[in-house]
Amino acid sequence: MLSTNMKNETDIRQVLWQLAFQFKVSTKRAVRDYDLPLNGMHVRLLQMIHRHPDCTAQQIASVTGRDKAQITRVIKELESMALITRTPDPEDRRAQLLSLNAKGQGLMARIKEAEDEVKKTLLKGINKKDQNTFIEIGNRMLDNLRDY
Repeated sequence: MLSTNMKNETDIRQVLWQLAFQFKVSTKRAVRDYDLPLNGMHVRLLQMIHRHPDCTAQQIASVTGRDKAQITRVIKELESMALITRTPDPEDRRAQLLSLNAKGQGLMARIKEAEDEVKKTLLKGINKKDQNTFIEIGNRMLDNLRDY
C-alpha cells in the first residue's frame, strides 16, 4: 500500500524526482500568478538567451538536449511575441544570434520575480553552506550522468 505520508523520502531517486516535479509545478504556478503568457519551454529559452546573449538555436539544442527543430519552433514563437531578436551570425551565415529585446528583458524581470518567490520558499530554513554543498553535489551528479 502506498503511504500518503511521503514527507521523508530516503531514496535519492525519489527525492530528486519529487524535488524537480515540485519545483516545476511551483514555478509554473508563480509564472501563471504573474499573468505571464508563457509555457515552460518559453521560460527556459528566455532564461538561456538572457544568460547567454548572442547564442544560437544549435547551442541551445546542444545544452538542453532537445531537438533543434523543437527549439527553432519555440524561438519563432518568442519572436512572434516580440520578445527576442535574431541577427545573422557574422561568422556563420547559416546561424542566427539570439538576444532579448527591451520587451523580452522586461518580461525576464517579471519571470525572475516569480522564480525568486519560489526560490525563497524552496530554500526556507536551509543555510548558505548547505545550499552550496547541495549545488556542488548536484553538479557532480550532473557531470556523472553526462559522462554516462
